[in-house]
Amino acid sequence: MENGPRKLTAAAINLCLLLPVVVVFATVIVAPIASAEATCDVPAGNSPEISQYFEEHSIEDDFWGWDEWNQQSTLKPLDRDFSTDMTVYNDSANAIEMELVPGYQYTFCLYLSSDSQSAPTMGAIGDVYLLDEVNWDRYVSSYDTREWEDLEGIVDELPVEWKDMAMWLPFRDVHAYESVSSQVFSVAIDSVGSAWSSVGWFDSDNPQYYLVVDGWDNGRGSDRNAAGGSMNVEILVDVEERTTLPNFVAYILIAALPVACIIVPLIIHSRYMSAGLGDDEDLRQVPYLESERDERGQDG
Repeated sequence: MENGPRKLTAAAINLCLLLPVVVVFATVIVAPIASAEATCDVPAGNSPEISQYFEEHSIEDDFWGWDEWNQQSTLKPLDRDFSTDMTVYNDSANAIEMELVPGYQYTFCLYLSSDSQSAPTMGAIGDVYLLDEVNWDRYVSSYDTREWEDLEGIVDELPVEWKDMAMWLPFRDVHAYESVSSQVFSVAIDSVGSAWSSVGWFDSDNPQYYLVVDGWDNGRGSDRNAAGGSMNVEILVDVEERTTLPNFVAYILIAALPVACIIVPLIIHSRYMSAGLGDDEDLRQVPYLESERDERGQDG
């Protein structure tokens, strides 16, 4: 009768240990994967209120990130597809400001073509970056100070580990696509917040991201030089809901292994110690060999 509860307890413990792993694998299989090979399936026309979800910026009009410092963005969280066209002039850059939020996968499709009135001498080839709000301000300031040779020399002399504090970086250090005439990539936001939200410089509840098309020599060693003319850019943004795991699942997965290392030996030890125990009726005394020999001698 005691084996039934023991089996149920062992099954419950094994289920608690294996359930998080099963949930993770099931979610990974079902959830859409952010892939650079994705395609944009965007309707031909935008919804009437689409202007509330993105805003176009020119790097020449945003002096040292002045707009972000003096007014809060009123953009809504991006939860729908849209398409737009813009013109990037020679030695300049344009950006699309958006509020990307968790729970969605964003796929960006960009196509560059030459402007018929001012065709680029080097062809319609430019650089594409995805920047967060902090790095967008650094990007703008680097454009405003691009002719300051003394400042460039000072930055070059900084230690490598300090340059990241002064130079702009693409989002997650990977979303930089340089010397391209077309580009497709996807991204998903894991959490809300910005690098400087703890000191109150930016609104961490409304993090803004900037899709930048670059037509100037921005100082990165791998970037494209100035285009030498104007480029027309077609941008398609495909927004798709994605399945995300709650935060507590990560803590469960992290704690599962050490807990298993503690519980499993205890279970094995308990079962080993209880294996030699039985009912009192099954106990019997084992006689000594000498006493048995004496008894046999007396009978003989």
